Amino acid sequence: MRLALYASVPDLAVPNLVALQDEALAALPTVLVCPLKPGIALTALRIEVPWGNQSLIACSDLARPIRRAVLRPMGWLDPALSQAIMERFLSL
Repeated sequence: MRLALYASVPDLAVPNLVALQDEALAALPTVLVCPLKPGIALTALRIEVPWGNQSLIACSDLARPIRRAVLRPMGWLDPALSQAIMERFLSL
């Protein structure tokens, strides 16, 4: 499993959202971890995500549904990070 990364604004150079929902469910609002950015407190429910030379924080505790159609795809997380984020999210 590899979670998809998205940007919520066109000119953002780094992803700021991580999808928690399968791409096959694109017709539905997608459940996303929000936000994904540096400088947020790291807690037991949050995961560090390396992006280039930055360390972003994925906030599984702030997940919410958003329409995928308004987002810009930015790539994918590796399977280990994807699994860690899903485990933290499901532990809620």
